[in-house]
Amino acid sequence: MLKPARYYLFGIGLALACLVAAELIWVPAPIRTSGGMQWIEMIDWLFNIVALVPLAWVIGALLGIFRDGLWRGFGILLQLLRVFIAGLGFAAAGYVLFAPEMLFLLLVLIGAAAMLVFVDMLISEMRYRITANGKEEGAKPSLDMQTKRRVWIWLPKRSAIALVLTLLLLLALLCPTGYLVTYPGMTLNLNRYAHVEGGEKGGTINGVLVFDRPAVPVDWLFAKLLPMYSFEKTPENEPPLTETYAQVVLMKTDANAAASAIAMKKTGFGSGITPEGVRIVAVIKDSPADQRLQAGDIIEQLNGQAVRSITELSAYMVAEVKPGDKVTVTLKRKGSEQVVDLLTEASADAPERPVFGVSVQTEWHYDIPKNIDYKRFMAHLGGPSHGAMLTLALIDQLTPGGITHGIKIAGTGTIEPDGSIGLIGGIKQKAYAISRTDADVFFVPAELEEAARSGAPELNIVPVNTIDDVLAWLAQH
Repeated sequence: MLKPARYYLFGIGLALACLVAAELIWVPAPIRTSGGMQWIEMIDWLFNIVALVPLAWVIGALLGIFRDGLWRGFGILLQLLRVFIAGLGFAAAGYVLFAPEMLFLLLVLIGAAAMLVFVDMLISEMRYRITANGKEEGAKPSLDMQTKRRVWIWLPKRSAIALVLTLLLLLALLCPTGYLVTYPGMTLNLNRYAHVEGGEKGGTINGVLVFDRPAVPVDWLFAKLLPMYSFEKTPENEPPLTETYAQVVLMKTDANAAASAIAMKKTGFGSGITPEGVRIVAVIKDSPADQRLQAGDIIEQLNGQAVRSITELSAYMVAEVKPGDKVTVTLKRKGSEQVVDLLTEASADAPERPVFGVSVQTEWHYDIPKNIDYKRFMAHLGGPSHGAMLTLALIDQLTPGGITHGIKIAGTGTIEPDGSIGLIGGIKQKAYAISRTDADVFFVPAELEEAARSGAPELNIVPVNTIDDVLAWLAQH
């Protein structure tokens, strides 16, 4: 085997191993250092190993360039191909080491480099075989009839086999199947994830992540070997992966803000969360609001009556407006106030109820008087399910002496503006993930208690409805 090909194959093999490791990243989750560093934090360091993949290809390309001479051998095209491989490899390694958050671009670079690597391997092996069947090294091959009958001998069999095996493994590891898979994740000490200005170090308060993504063929193998894998058919209206990613990142940001504001209010800082209007999320086509209102508008008044939340808007519409009535809407659009007169129409579901034809949500104001420093972890992409435990962690930091009293806490659930703890998905997998740790207690939304116990029957599970329920339990224990 040609020496450059060995480096190419090493990089390809390592890339496939990294994909398998990414699929099974949750398995070592209970590991942590004596200093409290958890597996989810170690992953950020271990990710640097990925840089060896493109760097191996760089070495292989450079060896090929120097072996053949810059403008000798197969010719300028082959050498330019190797220059491109080296350039893409250096760029990809740079992104791994210095900009790992740009994961999509990194994958594009590695994918492009991998395709060129196989092209070089195929051409180089065929060229070597042709040369080896010539009269002497470097001589042009004879093209007589006997040589033509033996063309098959020149085919790059080893490189072709490596290409086919790689493609088959990539199909098993990456090809969507039309199903979604959910499986256990990792714990994250929220006191290591976020630190509030002037706060103490805090105790152990773990949130827990699960993986919920499009299933690939190898997931069914993992489900046979490992516990707590569940599958469901992908919904027809499932948004694209890029849109889903953007949504979960936004939900994480909102959860951080809500947790911060609530924690600070409970410890004597700020006013917490207050409603300041009703944001329009979407406008229904051909409705009274079509072409009059826009997504992003914030409704502040109806006929001069202030409406600060969905509850207030709905109450006013039911009590004061009938289908077909005209309503003067005062709204804020891109920072400027506007007034729009709108006719209402009867709701399709309840003809007696007047509607504009919009989807809305309450616009909240988060009062966060102290700065909070958040760490970024590659495996914590997004979602709101850490909200309740983040609230608890920030209260812990802002309370002299803390609130954990040495208890190792874990929990899950969103945090709502009124301090209630909302429902989340993957509770069985989350309970199982916590059961693998040394947690003393696992707080779960009350409605999910039974499902959580089915995932970890021996775990000390405490059902709660609000963050005050959690604080009360800790005070008693």
